Amino acid sequence: MQTKNTFIYDLISGLTVSFAALSLGAAFGTMSGRGAFAGMIGAAIIPLVTSTFGGTRIQASGPTAPMTAVSALVVAFAYEHFPDKTLAEQFITLIFLLNAAMLILTGLLRLGKLIRFVPQVIILGFMNGIGLLIWADQIKRLFGLGDKTQISGSLTTNIVVAGITLGTIYLIPHILKWIGLPERIRKFVPSMFITIILGTIVTTAIQVDVEHVSLGNTVGSFGEFVAMLKNYFPSSSELLTSENLKLALPYALQLTLLAYLDSLLTSLVIDKMTGEKTKQEQELIAQGMANGASALLQGIPGAQATIRSVLLLKEGAKTRLAGVLVGFFALLGFLVFSHYITLITSAVFVGVLFKAGLDVIDRDFMKAYIKNKWSADKNRNLQLIFIIYSTLVTILWDLNIAVVTGTLFFFIAKKYVNMVDAEEEFEIVESDEISG
Repeated sequence: MQTKNTFIYDLISGLTVSFAALSLGAAFGTMSGRGAFAGMIGAAIIPLVTSTFGGTRIQASGPTAPMTAVSALVVAFAYEHFPDKTLAEQFITLIFLLNAAMLILTGLLRLGKLIRFVPQVIILGFMNGIGLLIWADQIKRLFGLGDKTQISGSLTTNIVVAGITLGTIYLIPHILKWIGLPERIRKFVPSMFITIILGTIVTTAIQVDVEHVSLGNTVGSFGEFVAMLKNYFPSSSELLTSENLKLALPYALQLTLLAYLDSLLTSLVIDKMTGEKTKQEQELIAQGMANGASALLQGIPGAQATIRSVLLLKEGAKTRLAGVLVGFFALLGFLVFSHYITLITSAVFVGVLFKAGLDVIDRDFMKAYIKNKWSADKNRNLQLIFIIYSTLVTILWDLNIAVVTGTLFFFIAKKYVNMVDAEEEFEIVESDEISG
């Protein structure tokens, strides 16, 4: 129930998280190849829908690093397969709409309960793979490797800007603590948003000759926006063929599996914090509705975002309104500040995406493995093998194959060698406890 006190908490937490949502949305939009415009649309529209209709009462959904990694593959394939921009954009929209339909279908078929069958070791591995793919993608952009066009300007300057951006995001909380800013104020300071602003001010002031962020599908008026939506809606008879649908389905399936895992795993984390229980089918249907709305508005798809959802709770969110306000403030920021996005250098977003990649990669298992001397434990070694397997298959082959085959092999190992899955959290045992 909404009261004056809960509204204030929801307002503050929603505003705080919206800074991270909009910053990441622009960065993820750039990474996807669709432009910052598409990412910011997703950052605004998705939380508005999921927080209103989702099965997790308090949450913050939007474009995520894993979803964007696959979206980037979709955009790259579309423009390679369809030289005509309109057809390419229609194909992208088609895949995103298929993803939305599949998510809604998984909810209607009550498939949310299957999340408990995916082993933790496989989840850790594929998340590591996604994080490493993000790093590889940004390194390719910096150096112009593979099929990536190199970010224009001085290579050295771009590397320095990206590195300083990454370091500053981590340093800001420590600097604020060092200058004596009270914790009750520090926790509301969005270090990523501030880093982007500082980086933009500095590079603009000294007139660094490097590439700046592209908005992508920009429009000058509401009429132009509506015309763009009609133009890029997948309605061309040339596009809607059985052959093109066969090309689209594997990508839509990848996005669906990823949104399923991303959203429901995050919901488990949030449920532990709140003591509530997510209505999984309702959550999947809401995520599908949100991704469908984002696709129709030329945005990119997303899922329930772990870090943003946890941050929303830690900032004191009390009701669904908090998540809705994340979307509202992100939309307001998009409408007011979108024209200033082009002042941001591309290398700044590379640094932001390096941070996003690090956030996805799990480091707790390896820390515990080394410090607890698990190398002598047969079961821990098997867990490590499965993590490495799903990481490598995700990077070198396919996310779906990593999850499906990894899960299958795990249950075979569980049956024949009594393998036990990894915990969700790992304790570091002191050396004297190990020896004793």
